[in-house]
Amino acid sequence: MTDSANLHAQYAAALEEDAAVSDNPCAELVQAAEHWHAAEEHERELSALTRAFDLDEDAGPLSGRGAYISYLLTHGRADEAAPLLDELRRKPSKVAMTYMDVHVGYATTGNIPEGLRWLNAGATHIVPSLDELLEPTDQGFDLLLERWHTRKDSGLPADAMDEFLQRCVEHSEEVRDEIQQLSGTEGDLAGLVDEEGNLSLTLYPVPLWSAEEFERSVREHPEWWNSDTSHEDYRRAVQRELGEIVSGACLVPTTVAAVEEFAAAYGVDPGDPETPEDFVFEEAHAGRYVPWPPGRNDTCWCGSGRKYKKCCGAPGFA
Repeated sequence: MTDSANLHAQYAAALEEDAAVSDNPCAELVQAAEHWHAAEEHERELSALTRAFDLDEDAGPLSGRGAYISYLLTHGRADEAAPLLDELRRKPSKVAMTYMDVHVGYATTGNIPEGLRWLNAGATHIVPSLDELLEPTDQGFDLLLERWHTRKDSGLPADAMDEFLQRCVEHSEEVRDEIQQLSGTEGDLAGLVDEEGNLSLTLYPVPLWSAEEFERSVREHPEWWNSDTSHEDYRRAVQRELGEIVSGACLVPTTVAAVEEFAAAYGVDPGDPETPEDFVFEEAHAGRYVPWPPGRNDTCWCGSGRKYKKCCGAPGFA
C-alpha cells in the first residue's frame, strides 16, 4: 500500500470509529467510504456505504441513500439501484446531497439527461420558493449551482431556476462586499497588516488539529478538552466559532509536540488548558496561519480530503 493509500485508510478507519459514537453516523460512514475508495479498499468501501444507507435518517448534510445509489449506478448494478430510485420518487429526500449523488452516478456513466432530471427533482423538493433568496450555506444553493453547471455544459438556456440562482449569487456578493467595507478587509491579508507590513493584532486564531493529533492530544493532555469530546465535536465547534467572526478568522496547524515545545520555551505549564490557545496566538501573529474559511470547492480545512462544501462546510453540519 502506498503512503497516500495508507493515509486514506487511516482516515477511513478513524471515521468508522467516530461513527460508533457520532450523532450522525451516516455522514461519518459516507466520508469513510470515500477514503476506502481512495485507498482502493473497495470491499470496505461498499461495507461503509451499505451501513450508511441503513442508518440514513434523511437528516443531512450527507446522504447514505444517495451515496449508495451512486455506487450501484457506477458499478454496473443499475438493476439494484432501480427499486431504490423508485422509492426516492415515492418518498422524496429532504437532503440535497441525495439528488446530487444520484446525478453524479448517472453523469459518471455518461447518462447526463437522467442525472439532470434528478437535479430537477431535487430542486423541486429542496428549494421552497424562487422568491426567498438562498445563502451559499443553504443546501439548495449547491444543488442549484450543480444544476446550473450541468445545464450550461449541456448547452441549455437559462431557465427560471438558473435566473433565481444568479440573483442569490449577486445578493451574496453584495453582502460580502458590505461586510468587507464595515470590517476594512478586502481579502485574506488585507486589513490584517499594519503600515509597516507587520501583522496587526486583529487575527482570531483557533487551533487546527488533524484527526491523528487530536487523538494524541486527548490521550496525552485530556485537560485540554472537555470529557468525551470527539474530533467531530471539535470540528463542529470550529465551524460555529469561526463562522461568527467578521474578520481575521484563521486556523493554526497545531500538534502536541509544538505546544509542548512552546510551553518549555516560554516557561508555562503545558497542562494548562489555555496553553494551546497561547500557542496559536503567537503562531498566528508570526504569520504562520491558514486563512478561514476555505472556498466552497476547496479541500476542507479539517484534513478529510473532501471538498469543504461537502464536509465541515456542508449545510447543517455545525
